[in-house]
Amino acid sequence: MSAPDNIRPHSPANADSSSAGHSEPDVNSLPLYEELHFLGDQAYKQYETRGDLKVLEFAIRSIRLAMEVTEDNNPKKATIIANLGLSLSTRFKCVGESQDLEESISLGQLANALTPDDSPDKHQRLGNLAVSIVSRFEREGRAEDLEEAIALWTQAVKVVPDGHVDKPMLLSNLGASFYLVFEHSGSANDLEKAVELLTHAVELTPEDHPNKPMWLDNLGSSHMRRFEQLGNLEDLERAIALQSRSVDLTPDGHPSKPAYLNNAGLSLQTRFTRLGDFADLERAIVLYTRAVGLTLDGHTGKPAWLNNLANSLQDRYLQTRDAKDLEEAITHQFQAGELTPDGHPDKPNWLNNLGRQLHTRFEQSGNLDDLDQAITHKTTAVTLTPEGHHYKPTLLRNLSNSLHERFKRVGDVLDLEEAIKCSTRSVELTPENHAKRAKNLRCLGILFFTRLRSPHAHADDATRAMEALLEAMQHLTSHPLERLLASSLYAHLLTEFSHLFTTPPRLSLLEAWKHAISLIPQCIWLGNNVRGRYTSEELSAVRVVTNDAATAAITAGEYGLALEWLETGRAVVWSQVLQLHTPLDDLQRLHPQLAERFRHVSHALQLAASGSPPVSTETQLPSSSPDIQLEGFEDFLRPKTLSQLAGACASGPVVVINVHELRCDALVLCRAGDVVHIPLPELSLVRAMGIQKYLRDLLRAKRFLNRCRGDLQDEDDERGGRVTEMEPPDMMRKVLTDLWNWVVKPVMDIVCTLEPSSATLPHVTWCPTGPLVFLPLHAAGIYPKNECTSTPSQTIIDLAVSSYTPTLEALLKPRTQVTPAGQDPRVLIVSQPASLHAINNPIPGTTTEAAIVMSLVGKSTPLDDADGTIQAVLEGMATHEWVHLACHGAQNHTDPTNSAFLLYDGRLTLSELMSHHLPNADLAVLSACQTATGDEKLSEEAVHLAAGMLNIGYKSVIGTMWSISDYVAPDVMRVFYTVIAEQVKAGGELQPAYALHEAIKVLRMSSGRGGMNDFLRWVPFVHFGL
Repeated sequence: MSAPDNIRPHSPANADSSSAGHSEPDVNSLPLYEELHFLGDQAYKQYETRGDLKVLEFAIRSIRLAMEVTEDNNPKKATIIANLGLSLSTRFKCVGESQDLEESISLGQLANALTPDDSPDKHQRLGNLAVSIVSRFEREGRAEDLEEAIALWTQAVKVVPDGHVDKPMLLSNLGASFYLVFEHSGSANDLEKAVELLTHAVELTPEDHPNKPMWLDNLGSSHMRRFEQLGNLEDLERAIALQSRSVDLTPDGHPSKPAYLNNAGLSLQTRFTRLGDFADLERAIVLYTRAVGLTLDGHTGKPAWLNNLANSLQDRYLQTRDAKDLEEAITHQFQAGELTPDGHPDKPNWLNNLGRQLHTRFEQSGNLDDLDQAITHKTTAVTLTPEGHHYKPTLLRNLSNSLHERFKRVGDVLDLEEAIKCSTRSVELTPENHAKRAKNLRCLGILFFTRLRSPHAHADDATRAMEALLEAMQHLTSHPLERLLASSLYAHLLTEFSHLFTTPPRLSLLEAWKHAISLIPQCIWLGNNVRGRYTSEELSAVRVVTNDAATAAITAGEYGLALEWLETGRAVVWSQVLQLHTPLDDLQRLHPQLAERFRHVSHALQLAASGSPPVSTETQLPSSSPDIQLEGFEDFLRPKTLSQLAGACASGPVVVINVHELRCDALVLCRAGDVVHIPLPELSLVRAMGIQKYLRDLLRAKRFLNRCRGDLQDEDDERGGRVTEMEPPDMMRKVLTDLWNWVVKPVMDIVCTLEPSSATLPHVTWCPTGPLVFLPLHAAGIYPKNECTSTPSQTIIDLAVSSYTPTLEALLKPRTQVTPAGQDPRVLIVSQPASLHAINNPIPGTTTEAAIVMSLVGKSTPLDDADGTIQAVLEGMATHEWVHLACHGAQNHTDPTNSAFLLYDGRLTLSELMSHHLPNADLAVLSACQTATGDEKLSEEAVHLAAGMLNIGYKSVIGTMWSISDYVAPDVMRVFYTVIAEQVKAGGELQPAYALHEAIKVLRMSSGRGGMNDFLRWVPFVHFGL
């Protein structure tokens, strides 16, 4: 865990307050005791600026001599005694010698006794003594010390009038002491009291006061700690705002600047851990690096800065897998330990973190020496930490994790037994309402699970695991992800070991999965930007849990429930975007104030989603859905039920395919609202992954991935290497044949019996999961090698018109009659033959293509070449029902939300598109490369440009699964728009899927020298939506 510059009471003064504001005296004219005291006081101030321990030693020697030569009846002796005690207390914090601490307390008590209650210095004496006593509490954990410190601070606050310059400091220190009580006891009342006092201190301090940054930092740290304990995101946002302000108000040369930089970095790193926004981690590393760079090696704060920098570098390693970050992390962490004396209270934290980083390096290298060292350091950390310390449960859990890992690698049951012992103790020491309790419980459940699967199982392991996981999944103050993971593990426990329970389970298998699914909306927070949501740990967990839950429901014969769960856990981010576009007509009519508030919050969240400046704390965004009960709005923004999803199949059946390691199945949502189950026994997860890799390798070898339209102008261009001995048509034929045999034929055999016979082909919409997302189901079939052969083909193209959808909800949009029958829609036609951002890849065919489209549609607005700017295109999309984009498209695999259309003056990115909503949009034709490719790591999220257009309002989108040829695109568009124009003229419902089907049929019959077997040319064109 990263460590802040602790919220500690700050020492009120190191000199008699009567000297404040006076010029420095002539040292040569002073008595000896005053000269020594003055020299010591100046040295102490120099130490505060430079952090040089040798200077502090000189200060202590000088002030001690001053005390020794001062007569007992001298009225200034109390000040000298107090300052010696304060200096010794400071040295204790540096070196950790208990003798310094005890002497500082004795001297503080003496100074306080010598100071009358009506003295203007009384609050300083009380405060300095309280600081030393708090240090002893932090070292030894004695509750009576903390009680005494609070009594001293409370007395100090009382003796100072409201307008006194030191009042904010005293309130801040009293608040910091209540915060320590909270950490020791876990009492929420103490934490609230701390925040209240620290807030009051900030409010009483003018903006230009030199201590304002200190109070802001303390208040920010308290909010951050409250977030860690209770999990309220508003506290975390508040902490970041307060600490950022503290940094901004502090000049670079100020001695406290490194501490403020460190604490601001810690809050940003915490938000990265919670929400997954990589930009927060990068900013934290910058702040930590600045803090370390501004601090000399002898400074007492440097180990903490190094520790936090090391932790942030480890976090970045876990994101990027750059080994350099991990090695730097270990180096910095080791240096933090070396700079910290053995008795220092932070030493266990540094050792624990060094153990974590060594454990991570073991996971990378497999070197058991790293794991052994990790366990050694973590064990020492646990041993050095007092039993009542608030961080002890985390240290025990971390040690347990490493012992568990060594058991899995070496098989020594003693490691497993010790791991369970540590984990059990970790849970015992964790307060009931602590935000980490679910995590500690889940880790204990995992250990029981491991022992159940080993030859060393105990009779009650299954029941003890069940009890731990049940408490974890229902622990409301813990992170939703921990609860979701606990729910998943509970369900797996029921599946595998229910026969071993000594007491009946309180939740059934499907109830456990239902609980997990219900947590999904809470796991992926709307307030985070889209990139953060896509890269978060939560989204990865949601994918696995949804897949497992749906498989369990299918196995139980609950097909409708399985469909609902797949919908809830699929394209989560897109579903959230759609929620922000929810029509508010009914809400506005019945509850106008609530509707207006929803609009305001939605707008703020859309800005956050698109990567705009972070939402301010004044917006007060909820961390989860508010519990507002309104009659008629019980399902507002909630996941859709099966009855609500039934409308998705208005134009034909929708086929949802679940691919799991245990089984593969299709669920067909029919027009009647029924769900028909079709087992796919020939398909497996391994086969699906294999065929996906096979196709990906083929496309890469033939350079149909990551190259542009302009690279494929020549129809004879066959550049690229071989991946097998087969020719490309044979390789692609294998892909399509396998898809036909394993997936499409079993589905169509049933679907054809469900659809009424008609002169037109039925319309089937595919909604695949996992590896199937990237495979051309719409082209599956058995294609003869020789087109002249009498052997008939068996293909989906002969049986149905295919479309795709990322979610069922995307099909619920009504097809708006945007123009009266017989009246042409407004069409925006964008062509980029030579974009400045793809200057080496001209695509002259776009000019021909644009001319073809303009000749076939009525009302059109061309934006050719320099006219096709980002602003012009966005403005045009807002005023035209249709848009045709003939340009370069780029899929960004590092950041999928940065995938873009390359326009004349820049990139129109997916993240930019996501901030817009076009309620009158109807048809988008994306005649560009890889607009429907997606990202392999986010298979369930449909992170591509075609889905982006669908989700900003377009009802139908034409896209491409891989790179297309500049000479093929105009031919496809000529047929497509000819059919579309006929549909518009007839005034009936627009059917872009049928128009594309016809265009591809024509292309197949005339596709270069390969004919219908020239698969790589015609297969990539796909239709999404209605």
